Amino acid sequence: MLMDRSRKTPGDVARYWNSEGSRTPQGGAWTIQSVKRVYRSERTGGIVTYKGQDIGDSIYGAPLTRAEWENVQFLLDGRATPAVQGSGKRKHLYSGFLRCGNCGSALRVQWATVQGRTFRRTYCHSGQRGKKGSLGCGKVSRQYTWIEERLDEVVEAALEARTPRLEEAPAEDLMSEINQLESRIGALRSRWKDGRIGDEDYCDSLAHLREELRTLHTRKAVTFARRSCTEANALAAWKDTAAENLERRRAIVATVIDHVDVFSVGRGRRRPPEITSIEIAPAGAPDERASDC
Repeated sequence: MLMDRSRKTPGDVARYWNSEGSRTPQGGAWTIQSVKRVYRSERTGGIVTYKGQDIGDSIYGAPLTRAEWENVQFLLDGRATPAVQGSGKRKHLYSGFLRCGNCGSALRVQWATVQGRTFRRTYCHSGQRGKKGSLGCGKVSRQYTWIEERLDEVVEAALEARTPRLEEAPAEDLMSEINQLESRIGALRSRWKDGRIGDEDYCDSLAHLREELRTLHTRKAVTFARRSCTEANALAAWKDTAAENLERRRAIVATVIDHVDVFSVGRGRRRPPEITSIEIAPAGAPDERASDC
């Protein structure tokens, strides 16, 4: 049932499994997300993992071979619904810079409403894997605004202390190439969905296009960083808090801050947190956690 090739989408599989009377391990009906979890699991491909790392093939039987499982990952990646333009961009200035001071996992930032009060918080998610493959501890949850204000002060002070540099030649604009690649991926997905291209060719082409897209995004990020480093008036760019300037401001942050470890301050605190509840690693500083690995 798992290998029925006539059913190409997770929705098709969920409907079929439910019609056959199959139920999830929890006894519920299959949904698109629960089907995806089955196919995303390394165990389905007979792959043994330890702390998130692939350590070899299982000695026991599995529904899919490793090669089949890897092809399924390409198919699932390709079927992901394209996000509304702009929805996948960072919405908070320091998201991606904040780490859990307890376990080192990246902290998430989101809006939260508690007892009718809406605020931004940053927290360690116990279901998210860190760089070393271990799950987050879930022990850190802080109000984001206080942290943002402290880091703003640090970045602004660093920019004011810098000697302005001459403007370099205008950086290359990669957005047209990125948009073209995204269009090609969309067209490829449509051809596969309509049955005009086989699964194997689709996987190969998709992997190639996605690698090109990742390269372009990397080049774009480097361009942002170089522009912010050499800009004659980076402080003025920093003070432009318009939403469309967020990525430019994040690139400026990256020239000042490598990462920030955030520690728990306990529940029910009414006085402001101590400044020692965050530790700021400047850009270019060695990562002590990495050296301990």
